Amino acid sequence: MLSSTVQHTQFIGTYGAGLGYRKQLSEELTARRAHLDVVEILADQWLGDGDLPRLQRIADEFPTVLHGVGMSVAGAGRIPGDYLRRIREVLKICGARYYSEHLAMTHSPGLDSGHLCPPVINEDSLRTCVRNIDQAQETLGVPLALENITYSLALGPDHLAAADFFAEIVSATGCLVLLDVANLYINSKNHHFDPLSYLDKFPVNRVVQIHLAGGVLLTSGALVDSHSEAIAEDIWKLAGESSKRCNPSTVIIERDQNFSDVDALITEVARGREIYFPEWGTGRIS
Repeated sequence: MLSSTVQHTQFIGTYGAGLGYRKQLSEELTARRAHLDVVEILADQWLGDGDLPRLQRIADEFPTVLHGVGMSVAGAGRIPGDYLRRIREVLKICGARYYSEHLAMTHSPGLDSGHLCPPVINEDSLRTCVRNIDQAQETLGVPLALENITYSLALGPDHLAAADFFAEIVSATGCLVLLDVANLYINSKNHHFDPLSYLDKFPVNRVVQIHLAGGVLLTSGALVDSHSEAIAEDIWKLAGESSKRCNPSTVIIERDQNFSDVDALITEVARGREIYFPEWGTGRIS
């Protein structure tokens, strides 16, 4: 599987910087089309709602990348074939050259967690993740880009072991990586480890996409990846450090709540573009 997967990377090219597409923002994004190089589609929102013609119109208007939440790559069971076939249909409509998902478990046989859970870091879990990733890449015909997630419950005392585990999976499957800088920052603060030491172990040479988002600080002192606020300066600083270590093709600003100031989101897109594509400046590249 490794050699057939790796060869896909040469066809990915550069998408640029943009926003996660949300249906309630459709008119605002169209009005600001000149400031967006790309939009990210949440594929699971378009499965089974009968609105694929609308998705086709979005793909005709914007270059698109695809992101998922329901594959359960780290789940004990195999990924349902019907689910992968529906994802493949969305991929065909959008013409996306890779598909991003979380290195996480959302369900296993007889269990639906309802949220993204981190994989157990052991050999059995490693084999399960590799099996599921190989299945997904073979069915979809494009490489997966795996995203690092936030977690509230630690599965061991060594938080940097998660980076080693991630690297083993990438090496075994030839998949790509979506580095969520906000998730890395939040984990490093909530669990007290050095994010740069994590990046030193992480497979940064396989990073094809970046996520940036703003979260909230709870009264307990914990940070939450809420995708609802402006991106904090410390996250931008970590983004700058990550840009010295990787060469992504896509940078996406995520926002799921509080859409009142769309121009502020466009400003964040421009800042992300400047960090990861400095040769482009802040303007959009056609």
